Amino acid sequence: MVKTSNQVTVITAQGRNTFTELQASRLEAVAQVAFGSAMEPLGADEIVSRLADADYAGLTPRSVQVIDGAWLERLPKLKGIAVFATGVDYIDMDYLHSKGIALSHLPEYSTESVAEHALGLLLTMSRRIHLSQDRVRGRVPAGTSVLGWELQGRTIGIVGLGRIGSRVAELARVFGMRVLGYDPKRSIEGIPNVSMEELLASSDVVSLHFPAQWQGSAAFGEQELAKMKPGATLINVSRCALVHPEAVVKAIDQGTLKGYAVDDIFPIGESNELARKQIAEGRLLQTGHTAWYSQEVIRRGYDTWIDNLVGFVTGNPQNLARPMKP
Repeated sequence: MVKTSNQVTVITAQGRNTFTELQASRLEAVAQVAFGSAMEPLGADEIVSRLADADYAGLTPRSVQVIDGAWLERLPKLKGIAVFATGVDYIDMDYLHSKGIALSHLPEYSTESVAEHALGLLLTMSRRIHLSQDRVRGRVPAGTSVLGWELQGRTIGIVGLGRIGSRVAELARVFGMRVLGYDPKRSIEGIPNVSMEELLASSDVVSLHFPAQWQGSAAFGEQELAKMKPGATLINVSRCALVHPEAVVKAIDQGTLKGYAVDDIFPIGESNELARKQIAEGRLLQTGHTAWYSQEVIRRGYDTWIDNLVGFVTGNPQNLARPMKP
């Protein structure tokens, strides 16, 4: 490929060392590249300073936690952003579209890992693995019950039948679970696509697999949780923002839910004694947004991220979250 005059700035935790030599060299062969490092989130002024000369930017949610007009308006030269992420709920897509700034993401790099993590959370909740460990280590009273339940014969409702949701359905079937689905945009052969009301009322487990919206409200609040089968378990490997935190704590306390497992930092607050009690009792489980984090995902992700950046500078954009303006 011919090297272009396009300037690309990539910001990661370790700069150029984030990538293999082959990955970095592929991008450097087609563009003028500046690799920068940032271990902590950057402020708007620092982002603008680092991207001042960039035609295209490669950004991670770790370094740049919000992408919106607050700083983009100060970068008129920027034509495209490639993010190291699947979800784009932290990005003002309407603003990008209005300014003709293209956005590429990684739609497929973590499908398997996230789906497996969802099953891991379900198994942890059903077999009380986390609570059993706490009892062995003396973190809870010795008489704490760790009585579990089997997946076989139970019904799991999958909300969102995209790549991850459909893979979770496949894995759940291996355990002998009956699968229901709800997705107004697609259907999967062999999975009954029912109404949301039927799914919530019939499912022993509900697993969420749809994106959060930019500055959107929680899709699962008191009304939705109240429609769930009494004693059901809710699994969320998408975004914490999909479920209203106070509503789900209340639903567990009232017995509507048996438990809630979420792969995100759950905003319980220091004064929420009820939430802390539910964590101690194993009914509220949280992992630190690590469902995607595996050796295989890292390899696939960096390869695709470089592909996306190379595609921008060579006029062959790919994995666009929204088509570029003509």
